[in-house]
Amino acid sequence: MQHCERYRDPVHGFIEVRPLEKKIIDTVAFQRLRNIKQLAMTYLVFHGAEHTRFAHSIGVMHLVSRAFKSAMKNSDYKIPSEKIEWYEQILRLIALTHDLGHAPFSHAAEAVFPPGLKHEDFTEKIIKDTEIADIIAEIGNEYKEKYGESFDITPELICKIYSGKKAGEKGEFILLRTFMDSELDCDKMDYLLRDSLYCGVNYGIYDIDRLISSLTVYERNGGTPRLAIDRGGVQAFEEFVLARYFMFIQVYFHRTPRYFDIMYARALKKILPKGKFPESTLEYLKWDDCKVISIMKENCDEIEECSNIIKRKVYPRILRSKTHPVKSEKDLYKLKRKILYDKIGNNYFIEDNSADKMPHKIPSRTDDSDPKAIPILDRKMSYCSTISEESHIISSLTEKINIMRIYVHPSQKDKSYKIIKEINEDI
Repeated sequence: MQHCERYRDPVHGFIEVRPLEKKIIDTVAFQRLRNIKQLAMTYLVFHGAEHTRFAHSIGVMHLVSRAFKSAMKNSDYKIPSEKIEWYEQILRLIALTHDLGHAPFSHAAEAVFPPGLKHEDFTEKIIKDTEIADIIAEIGNEYKEKYGESFDITPELICKIYSGKKAGEKGEFILLRTFMDSELDCDKMDYLLRDSLYCGVNYGIYDIDRLISSLTVYERNGGTPRLAIDRGGVQAFEEFVLARYFMFIQVYFHRTPRYFDIMYARALKKILPKGKFPESTLEYLKWDDCKVISIMKENCDEIEECSNIIKRKVYPRILRSKTHPVKSEKDLYKLKRKILYDKIGNNYFIEDNSADKMPHKIPSRTDDSDPKAIPILDRKMSYCSTISEESHIISSLTEKINIMRIYVHPSQKDKSYKIIKEINEDI
């Protein structure tokens, strides 16, 4: 048995880390995540939100082990024990490395990636181009020696499974991917609890123990095995989906962090060489939050966006749509925007139309043959349905979040408020 290190985590308590996993954690590429904030500029509003991709990645690794073991234990779908051990290690490596490619301040920086590249592409490059590749190969060699050549683990395998480019035997690799990328994945399970804790809110809290204990595997007529939920876990899953919904409305799409994200993207275009992050893996890894903040401080006097972030200067929000606007409400919003721009000039305004997201991607009307459906199993009654059939909450929560906002330069605040007030009185 491997001797595991134990990391004390504020969300999950003690987390066991295997020796070669710790070797990955100790690499320069992984340690960089200590200086990549999980929630970008959100700490300028929720001041506790200083947590990083480092802790999140280790937390996801912990949860994916728990979730996979629970699903295997609860399932009638049988996999040989050596494969279960192998699959669990693959999942742990995917979880541990899945955020390596994030730029400084995470998602807020993606507007200035080199053309055609996303943070997932940098993740793959870091896994394959750094010493992490050798450590993964070392882990693979241990499994080959123990169970044979077919149990190899390579950087290419890790990346292909996570990206969905490798189906595998009987689609079992597809099953593995759902633990890390689905409406029921461990990435969401960790960040909701972690973000809630550090933001000091309760919106993202749900019964994780009940949800994980209800996980199982469903195989329809010898087809691809799918991650499913025992019927007793329906309410736990509803709570999980609602937690994510409320976190988006109350935290992730909060007006002030959204404003600072826009300021940040504009600042990056002015302070980065050629306005983009470098494509080179080694050069990219030199960039983290600390480096960006340092450069912005140096440019405070010359670049307004840098000054606004460093000195926390916030433009007032002058206009906002409803969370789920219908067409008539969108038309009214656009009319108010046009009047503002005509009377004041659009150069005084900052617009945010990107707070746009579905509450979930689960089909509202479907059967268990749909790969996007989440099967609900009642083993005692030998019955299978879907979460859309079992949950009125899930089937009803289908309207897209589409919050549109306009911020105004402080010099035009009073004039803008007066115009909006006059429009509202006329209406």
